[in-house]
Amino acid sequence: MNSFNSVFQAELAAINFAAGWALERNVKIKVFSDSKSSIEAIRNPKVKSNFVLFKDNLHNAKDLVSLVWVKAHGGNPGNKLADHFAKISSSCGADMSIPAPYSYVKKSL
Repeated sequence: MNSFNSVFQAELAAINFAAGWALERNVKIKVFSDSKSSIEAIRNPKVKSNFVLFKDNLHNAKDLVSLVWVKAHGGNPGNKLADHFAKISSSCGADMSIPAPYSYVKKSL
């Protein structure tokens, strides 16, 4: 991702990746996320963000993917481990072409 991409976009991209993975393999998974805003955006049928358009992928995987919110920094070792791997993947993971969020474009103009 680019430096202008938001954490919100990264969370949504990760959830989308997990949904695609579950669809390809036809396996049930639970996605645990400390991003309450991402989960709410996915569950909200009236969301306005253009970036949440991948919801079709999640809709197709609705019987396979469960979204679960976990409290950030709540002493959950799995959450700390996920944050650790997220930091690693941000510097050496595959490149993703995700458009800049509206807030970045507005600020730049």
